[in-house]
Amino acid sequence: MISRADLLPPLTLAGPDGPWRVPGPGTLASALVFVHPGRCGPCTGYLAELDSIVDDIRSWGTQLLAVAVDGLDDRHRFAVLLDEGGVARRRLGIGVDAAVILADRWGEVMEATTIGPGHEFPLASQLVESAKIVDLSCGECNVPGPEWRAEV
Repeated sequence: MISRADLLPPLTLAGPDGPWRVPGPGTLASALVFVHPGRCGPCTGYLAELDSIVDDIRSWGTQLLAVAVDGLDDRHRFAVLLDEGGVARRRLGIGVDAAVILADRWGEVMEATTIGPGHEFPLASQLVESAKIVDLSCGECNVPGPEWRAEV
């Protein structure tokens, strides 16, 4: 699986309004939540929990994106993207597991966690704290400073 310090390869996923390219053009970090295939109930519940942190995570310069291989409800406050044929999963080495990947605005992976059948997802508040650390850290020297604040 892709791991910390790797560069997130360019991924094109199907969005509600057409193709969606991840990572973006360098303005926002990305928190990608890959859910288990098969419209998994616990994964759907986790995405509902993430609805409560959308504003918090965005305030730290991070876009929250859910990725499924077989469609999902788009009733969430964040983009739900479709990984048609599981191409992105294979490129990232996720397999059939769920995963949470946090990449900075330059596409460097800061955190990568696979989620097994026990659904050991990070707490929503942990995701916000990770986004905060990424947003306040200099990508070259990892020293926090307000001059590195992402434009949102």
